[in-house]
Amino acid sequence: MARAAALPPSRSSPTLPLLSLLLLLLRETGAQDVQVRVPPEVRGHLGGTVQLPCHLLSPGPEVRVSQVTWLHVDAAGVSKSVAAFHPSYGPSFRGPKPGEERLSFVTAGQSPGTRQGTEMELRDATLALRGLTVEDEGNYTCEFATFPSGTSRGVTWLRAIAQPQNHAETQEVTLSLEPVPVARCVSEGGRPPARISWFSPLDGEAKESQMSGPVPGTVTITSRFTLVPLSRADGVKVTCKVEHESFEEPILLPITLSVRYPPEVSISGYDDNWYLGRSEATLSCDVRSKPEPTGYDWSTTAGVFPASAVAQGPQLIIHSVDRLVNTTFICTVTNAVGTGRAEQVVLVRDPDNEPQRRPQRCTPAETLQKPCCFQRIVI
Repeated sequence: MARAAALPPSRSSPTLPLLSLLLLLLRETGAQDVQVRVPPEVRGHLGGTVQLPCHLLSPGPEVRVSQVTWLHVDAAGVSKSVAAFHPSYGPSFRGPKPGEERLSFVTAGQSPGTRQGTEMELRDATLALRGLTVEDEGNYTCEFATFPSGTSRGVTWLRAIAQPQNHAETQEVTLSLEPVPVARCVSEGGRPPARISWFSPLDGEAKESQMSGPVPGTVTITSRFTLVPLSRADGVKVTCKVEHESFEEPILLPITLSVRYPPEVSISGYDDNWYLGRSEATLSCDVRSKPEPTGYDWSTTAGVFPASAVAQGPQLIIHSVDRLVNTTFICTVTNAVGTGRAEQVVLVRDPDNEPQRRPQRCTPAETLQKPCCFQRIVI
């Protein structure tokens, strides 16, 4: 009988089972994939309460949460656990003393009558932090330990900000030829520091300084608007603009500048028609000054003051024009800052040059009322 030839043992490739196993693991892992949803950044006000949202997004109820942990990485890069929640043991916080914790879970473990959290509560690990300080800034990692998917986490950045208090004021100055601060704008206790700028119709520049604010970690900014304080700057309105990320819109603070200056004097009332015998001629001393004038003094360059001239404060009244009035009058005005003066030359005309009267054209209506109209002219 013929014997069949022996066949060699079958040798399948070892990579095939391994590849199938890998594909199975990848498929199972994808089915159990979970995600943690957290905002990339959260801002909180110093001294206030801030919430750090954290939610577990899972594909189905087969994913079970075994523990939730919050980690904080400070500015120095040191990581530490600050809060945890266990389904059986409840919340745990890292604090100085029991009862003094500043942290709490917003939803987890809040069901009345039980310390443990329900499955839905454990999927919301939002953490509340009260009494926010600068040291609380940093990265916070919300970490879910789940079965069978393992650990999933999300990272959010907590920033501590402080809204500054702002005020602006004028700084009264005296006329000078050198630039000095004429207005000041202060933004106190901001985090981050506020930004200050100026709007002005005058040429000036801002000089800024900063110092520590009233609360640790805050900054106070002082901006001084500087210019050469001439008299024309008095009463001009400038505006301080303060910007900060805590404001919905910039703060505008208007200021009215105040410059003290000596009297600026001019004389009015002379019409170049002063003739001998004219009565009740008047000169007025017009003054612009800050503060108000405290004294007026009338004099002449000749040193002789006409007897017919009477000084009444800013006015000089000449009851009857005579030849002594043919001179240069001086008005000197004084205030708390200094003195200003002005001169007015008066030319008295002789009687022969007294303005004469000549006929003036009349309207038909005026002709019916009077023979003729006259006007005074100067020859």
